[in-house]
Amino acid sequence: AAATAAGAGDVDDVVLVAPALVPPRAPRTTTTGEANATRESAAAALIGAVGRFLTAAAARASAPFLKIILRAFVRSATFWRRGLAKAVGRASAPKLFTDLAWADGYRRPSCVRGWDEGMARVVVAACTGGANDVWATESKRVARAFEGAKGAEAVDSDDDRGATDAVATLDALRASGARVLIVHGDEDSVVPLANSRRLAAALPGARLAVMAGCGHMPHEEDPDAFVDLVESFLESHVS
Repeated sequence: AAATAAGAGDVDDVVLVAPALVPPRAPRTTTTGEANATRESAAAALIGAVGRFLTAAAARASAPFLKIILRAFVRSATFWRRGLAKAVGRASAPKLFTDLAWADGYRRPSCVRGWDEGMARVVVAACTGGANDVWATESKRVARAFEGAKGAEAVDSDDDRGATDAVATLDALRASGARVLIVHGDEDSVVPLANSRRLAAALPGARLAVMAGCGHMPHEEDPDAFVDLVESFLESHVS
């Protein structure tokens, strides 16, 4: 959404908080030895693709049952308190765990009509590695394995499923010329800090601010420090 708004010229500054936006890794060229290793792994790539496709199919087929299970959990305030406490930094967890209003702020919106459908889709996406089209994604991975067996060429050795959508978003942000601030907690157990480091490196001029002692929600764990960061970022661009 931020990239779309920036691309339309509606905003000049974008602030991303612990973004789950996976930038693709730069491709590298294989050596002869690595090409031979790739040749041996082509069969493994096929087997892995079939396994992941079956996992995705099973996850989608079980979506109706997932909704029933999720309904039982989402109505529990304790479920939300424990889950949210694990998402924040160690210092914030005890305080926020006892804050019932904070947990309800997340629980109640999740009880509206259609929330279970959305939550089921999130679970299915987690099972499919974030790929929208598992068949297309796995087909490309298998083809890449076989192509690598033909000789040294540019391949990406890391599994970047889920990075495809990030490419369009990154391109939109780059083209917009918008200034980007990325804020991430150094104790984030949901989205690794390394992801934001890669994202900052992929966006020319982007600034990465790491909030010490915070987890996945630094804007809620230390709102004063977060506001100071954003204000400093905005003021630095005021002519």
